[in-house]
Amino acid sequence: MYKLLVVLQVKDFAALQEIEQQAAAIMAEYSGLIAQAMEISRNADGSGEEVHLLEFASAESFAPYRADGRHSELTELRDRAISATDVRPVLQEKSYGKNSSTTGDTHNLTT
Repeated sequence: MYKLLVVLQVKDFAALQEIEQQAAAIMAEYSGLIAQAMEISRNADGSGEEVHLLEFASAESFAPYRADGRHSELTELRDRAISATDVRPVLQEKSYGKNSSTTGDTHNLTT
């Protein structure tokens, strides 16, 4: 499983919901999904921050998703919804709870 943490600087949460629904439909075609979406902050002007955990079957299935030409059709909506995006691959999942052990996959990030 290939996981990514995505931090979104949101300009418009309604537009974000619209674009993420469309992105999720494209993602599904590449064995991907938005496993979790968490609103972190919302400002008085309606802007804020949201964090997503994406899951793909592999890094090889994520690459063609990113290259899919349908993303360019969403440029205007994305510009209305998001001011910045930070995408980071998850190197290793960890658990620090009582009686837990470190688990998860390690991904080679050389490009």
